[in-house]
Amino acid sequence: MDNLHYLLQKASSNSNKNLEILSNFFSQEEKQLLTQRSVSIVGTNGKTSTATVLNELLSRNGLSTILFTSPHLVNVNERIQIKKEIIKDIDLDRGMEKVRVFEDKNKITLGYFESIFLIAATYFLNNNLDIFIVEAGIGGRLDTTSILNSQIVCLTNIGLDHTELLGTTIEEILHEKILVSKNVKQFINGSAEIHTKYEHLIKESLKLKNEDYHLGFKDDEYVNSSSIVRTNYLKSNQSNAIKVSKVILGNLNKTDNFNNDPLYLENIKKMKTEGRFQVIQNLPSLKIIDGAHNPSGIKAFFDLLEYSYNIGDVKNFDCYVGFNKNKDYREMLKTIWLKRYLNIKVLEDGSFFKQQKTYTLEKFFIANNKDIQKSTLKEFHLSNKPSILLGSLYLIGEYIKEYK
Repeated sequence: MDNLHYLLQKASSNSNKNLEILSNFFSQEEKQLLTQRSVSIVGTNGKTSTATVLNELLSRNGLSTILFTSPHLVNVNERIQIKKEIIKDIDLDRGMEKVRVFEDKNKITLGYFESIFLIAATYFLNNNLDIFIVEAGIGGRLDTTSILNSQIVCLTNIGLDHTELLGTTIEEILHEKILVSKNVKQFINGSAEIHTKYEHLIKESLKLKNEDYHLGFKDDEYVNSSSIVRTNYLKSNQSNAIKVSKVILGNLNKTDNFNNDPLYLENIKKMKTEGRFQVIQNLPSLKIIDGAHNPSGIKAFFDLLEYSYNIGDVKNFDCYVGFNKNKDYREMLKTIWLKRYLNIKVLEDGSFFKQQKTYTLEKFFIANNKDIQKSTLKEFHLSNKPSILLGSLYLIGEYIKEYK
């Protein structure tokens, strides 16, 4: 398993800057297959949840799938699921062997994300699977996954995140995201807000005909889009995934076997992605973990919390927070501070990978005349009070690894 060890060593590097040469990893025939059989999921939040539901829908309709998502919570194998089972170490090792040969031949060192993506694509091609479901990384146009040039692209939503790389406005970020492919044949837009404001820009940028532009949200979301009402992001992701599955099945001249099955659709609604609004305890008190890590994600979390529970009955939540470095903790905290039912506790330094220093947060608390309480993951785990753990997928992964 020397190759697997080599892959894991790459985790400490953020180097994913080999886009121009990456397409040489595949033959022309392989690139054609990847373009035709892949679907790219782009957006600021909700990509993993949308991709996971899509994977379930296509699998239940008899298609063989491979799902590529990021980041993982505990184990790197989580990033590649084959027919709903995580990839085995031996298959990671075999894929990494081909990556190492490519590195040696081209005298380059690929990044962690680049390497895992190439392993997933290699497995997909070698096993002649039907559909490659791919969650894009940070961006779109310059993202590693853009080498697929997927004919089907799905957008979840757009928020202000990674502005130093993608742009400082919604329009700039949207433009970067949707250009994940230069060969879009069908586009599914899961955001009523983005559809309302930027439909023309999307169609013009991607040179789409009206019949190739699909809406992945329900009519009531479109009606409410002017006031940006989003009460349940899980339902939005599910609705988006259902539309994408119908597009894919239609392209393959396959009938959706579960189209009118209310029990099946109800089961889809109950699907949860680990680390996303995950209720880990109901009794003796409610305990929820969520990896929301940007301002729009934090807002969506509280929208769903207030939609799902009578907050007046709970009266008070302990909210344990920690944020990644280089994330907009200021805007996230401003949203959290507005929730009068929260008792905020900042996690001590060293709680998880790439954590923002508590000293930095403390200065921001003091500048805003807020008292700061410090706490630990262990305290969250042992607490019998209604509690939330929030602010980073790395944080959620560390908690699951340590305590679940």
